[in-house]
Amino acid sequence: MAKTMAAVHPISVRFGKEEKSMLRVLQARAKASHRTLSEQLKYYTYLGMVAADNPDLPLSMIDGILEAREEFKAGLGKPYEWGVIR
Repeated sequence: MAKTMAAVHPISVRFGKEEKSMLRVLQARAKASHRTLSEQLKYYTYLGMVAADNPDLPLSMIDGILEAREEFKAGLGKPYEWGVIR
Protein backbone atom coordinates (compact mmCIF):
# COMPACT_ATOMS: atom_id res chain seq x y z
CA MET A 1 0.00 0.00 0.00
CA ALA A 2 1.45 3.35 -1.03
CA LYS A 3 1.90 6.06 1.55
CA THR A 4 -0.01 9.25 0.92
CA MET A 5 1.46 12.50 2.05
CA ALA A 6 -0.75 15.28 3.31
CA ALA A 7 -0.21 18.55 1.50
CA VAL A 8 2.43 20.60 3.25
CA HIS A 9 2.02 24.33 2.97
CA PRO A 10 4.85 26.75 3.62
CA ILE A 11 4.51 28.83 6.74
CA SER A 12 5.97 32.18 7.66
CA VAL A 13 8.09 32.70 10.73
CA ARG A 14 8.49 36.28 11.82
CA PHE A 15 11.07 37.65 14.20
CA GLY A 16 10.23 40.86 16.03
CA LYS A 17 12.69 43.51 17.14
CA GLU A 18 13.25 41.72 20.45
CA GLU A 19 14.34 38.54 18.60
CA LYS A 20 16.75 40.27 16.23
CA SER A 21 19.83 38.92 17.99
CA MET A 22 18.37 35.38 17.96
CA LEU A 23 17.79 35.66 14.21
CA ARG A 24 21.38 36.78 13.66
CA VAL A 25 22.69 33.79 15.64
CA LEU A 26 20.42 31.43 13.67
CA GLN A 27 21.68 32.87 10.39
CA ALA A 28 25.31 32.49 11.47
CA ARG A 29 24.81 28.91 12.65
CA ALA A 30 22.93 28.02 9.46
CA LYS A 31 25.81 29.35 7.39
CA ALA A 32 28.39 27.51 9.52
CA SER A 33 26.42 24.27 9.12
CA HIS A 34 25.94 24.77 5.36
CA ARG A 35 22.17 24.94 5.83
CA THR A 36 19.55 27.42 4.78
CA LEU A 37 17.85 29.37 7.54
CA SER A 38 14.75 27.22 7.00
CA GLU A 39 16.78 24.01 7.31
CA GLN A 40 18.44 25.30 10.49
CA LEU A 41 15.06 26.14 12.04
CA LYS A 42 13.76 22.67 11.14
CA TYR A 43 16.89 21.05 12.60
CA TYR A 44 16.58 22.95 15.88
CA THR A 45 12.86 22.17 16.03
CA TYR A 46 13.55 18.46 15.56
CA LEU A 47 16.39 18.53 18.10
CA GLY A 48 14.12 20.28 20.61
CA MET A 49 11.36 17.72 20.10
CA VAL A 50 13.78 14.83 20.62
CA ALA A 51 15.20 16.54 23.72
CA ALA A 52 11.70 17.09 25.13
CA ASP A 53 10.94 13.39 24.59
CA ASN A 54 14.23 12.36 26.27
CA PRO A 55 14.79 14.79 29.17
CA ASP A 56 17.31 12.45 30.81
CA LEU A 57 19.77 12.70 27.89
CA PRO A 58 22.17 15.62 27.44
CA LEU A 59 21.78 17.52 24.18
CA SER A 60 25.30 16.59 23.09
CA MET A 61 24.39 12.88 23.39
CA ILE A 62 21.20 13.37 21.38
CA ASP A 63 23.16 15.20 18.70
CA GLY A 64 25.72 12.37 18.62
CA ILE A 65 23.01 9.72 18.33
CA LEU A 66 21.36 11.55 15.44
CA GLU A 67 24.73 11.91 13.71
CA ALA A 68 25.50 8.21 14.22
CA ARG A 69 22.12 7.23 12.74
CA GLU A 70 22.89 9.19 9.58
CA GLU A 71 26.38 7.67 9.36
CA PHE A 72 24.83 4.19 9.68
CA LYS A 73 22.32 4.99 6.92
CA ALA A 74 25.27 6.07 4.73
CA GLY A 75 26.86 2.65 5.20
CA LEU A 76 29.54 3.77 7.65
CA GLY A 77 28.37 1.58 10.54
CA LYS A 78 30.34 -1.40 11.79
CA PRO A 79 28.97 -4.23 13.92
CA TYR A 80 30.16 -4.19 17.52
CA GLU A 81 32.24 -7.19 18.55
CA TRP A 82 31.38 -7.94 22.17
CA GLY A 83 34.39 -8.40 24.45
CA VAL A 84 36.90 -7.17 21.85
CA ILE A 85 39.00 -4.18 22.84
CA ARG A 86 41.11 -2.52 20.17
